[in-house]
Amino acid sequence: AQRWGAAGEAADEHPYLVRKGIAAHGLRVEGGLLLVPMRDTNGTVHSLQTITATGEKRFMTGGRVCGCYHSVGCPDAAIVVGEGMATMHSIRAATGLAVAAAFSASNLAPVAQALRRKFPALPILLAADDDHATEGNPGLTAARAAALAVGGLVVVPQFPADRPPKATDFNDLFSLAGAGAVCACFAEVLEGMSHAPR
Repeated sequence: AQRWGAAGEAADEHPYLVRKGIAAHGLRVEGGLLLVPMRDTNGTVHSLQTITATGEKRFMTGGRVCGCYHSVGCPDAAIVVGEGMATMHSIRAATGLAVAAAFSASNLAPVAQALRRKFPALPILLAADDDHATEGNPGLTAARAAALAVGGLVVVPQFPADRPPKATDFNDLFSLAGAGAVCACFAEVLEGMSHAPR
């Protein structure tokens, strides 16, 4: 909390944000490090993720991760839970939906469950990282498990045919094919929700 309080507001011109094509959305900066707050559902900051200009990510030693997240936007039509901060800022930019970055695949279910307790009636969408080149596709597997735990729906990035091998998440899709491609993935799922029997 002391580090977060002492840090200045991050500018959209931070090299990592420029490389990812995203806005700062309330992040802070300490020296050259981006600080991403890790909050609980009451808004209390429990820890920080630091990101260097080149994209190296670290968590504070001994800081709480489980169930903590970085959110942007006020939940309205739905809330989207996914892994990385850049991925979630891209989804926010493309769709206008409220987002929560859980920081890792293993934290998707704890964050989705915490948000389900806070918003019992709100649709929760799990934005999967499609780790297609990794055995067992951990990103997609974890997103499906989290969705199952909270009665949510999974949204998977739909890449063009010439997808680079390292392209796995919605920020990659955003960078490769633009906001419209990201929006289309969510529109399909949201449209399906609106036609579902209540």
